[in-house]
Amino acid sequence: MHRTQIYFEEELFTELKQQANQLGLSISAYIRETLKKDLEKRKKEPKKVDFSEFAGMWQDRDISIETIREKAWK
Repeated sequence: MHRTQIYFEEELFTELKQQANQLGLSISAYIRETLKKDLEKRKKEPKKVDFSEFAGMWQDRDISIETIREKAWK
């Protein structure tokens, strides 16, 4: 296990202690469990794709159905 040091605002630390105590966990165990749940949730969320780089790429091109069919059947 890796050890690290984190600084919390007093109010947040008080809430962490209360939640950990209610669940019968140490503060460290509570933080680990909370982070694990958050990371798992994020893995399951669909990734957002930025299509802005493709904006306008078909501008000034004839992409009508007729043109596409003509090119497909050549």
